Amino acid sequence: MNETVSVEIMGEQFTIKCPSDQKANLIKAAKMVHEAMKKISDQGTAFGVNRIAVMAALNIANDAITGNSDMAAKIRTEYDSEMDLDEIQNKIENLSLDVENSLNSGIDLKLQ
Repeated sequence: MNETVSVEIMGEQFTIKCPSDQKANLIKAAKMVHEAMKKISDQGTAFGVNRIAVMAALNIANDAITGNSDMAAKIRTEYDSEMDLDEIQNKIENLSLDVENSLNSGIDLKLQ
């Protein structure tokens, strides 16, 4: 299902439709673009929103291509973190069940 999301980049509002499960990624991407454009604008090295946008896009693309670790940290979303936590919780629940089953059955538990 698509959802309408409003984001602000460099003082301008953009309304974008995206799948509901991609909303967090869209918001994060807009924030990254805004921050990249603001950094370029604050340096005073490029003038005009179009030129600043192109410079920001090139910087973001270069970071993605070269594997810039700062970029990788920014790309992780809250969704990724939630999935990590869900996976950890599932492992803990499974381990707890294994321990409980072992205790109830009298069989030695072999942990891996």
